Amino acid sequence: MTPTIPATDETQRNGGASLVARFPGGATALVPAAICLLAAIGCESYRVEYHPRPGYYRSAAMGELPDQITLDDGTIIVFAERPSGSGTKLAPDDDRERFQIRQEQEDGSIILRAFVPQDVLGNTLTCLRNEEYELLWEQLVSQQTKRAYEQDGQGFEEFAEFFRTHRADLAATLTRMLLGIPRHEVFLENIGAGVIRIRFHPHVAKQFKFKTAEVVSEPDGLRLLMIR
Repeated sequence: MTPTIPATDETQRNGGASLVARFPGGATALVPAAICLLAAIGCESYRVEYHPRPGYYRSAAMGELPDQITLDDGTIIVFAERPSGSGTKLAPDDDRERFQIRQEQEDGSIILRAFVPQDVLGNTLTCLRNEEYELLWEQLVSQQTKRAYEQDGQGFEEFAEFFRTHRADLAATLTRMLLGIPRHEVFLENIGAGVIRIRFHPHVAKQFKFKTAEVVSEPDGLRLLMIR
């Protein structure tokens, strides 16, 4: 996004531990560890990995999502879709309503929630698809980002224009990030100051205009800091 966010101390940037598949409530919460099979056909073998995929990925994406893909090493990734709106229960044996990252109220208003990086990516992608730029600005964009816009003499209008102009490229990046996390083609890194960087593996990054997203922790959850 256009404004420049003040850089985090370089020692924090380089010293952050990798959170791939270890981020509390993150990758392991939305995308549990893959179930791997090794199947033999004649003298050849191939690897199949099954990854759960939340139903909202499909509804948020701009275009069709693949149900199966084959990696360069021959590994076959099969996506098993979970029902839309499914999530983690509030307690192990609690029958209360499951957590939803996007909740539509009876009066038509919408509440966005994000507690792991994938929630931020998914909500941002849905808002892009629906062109809900004001909702995105009001509920998901971080206060730090809004202050950066303000310091540059800008605000919501410039933010919305950026997202309108780059809508297709932004959607492509977000969709690929969501699909790439369980395949370890996307890395989640704690770079300090409550910021988590989400970036493509170098061999994937070259395919996209936007290669990195950052989210930041605020009192009521994670918020979008930047996409670049």
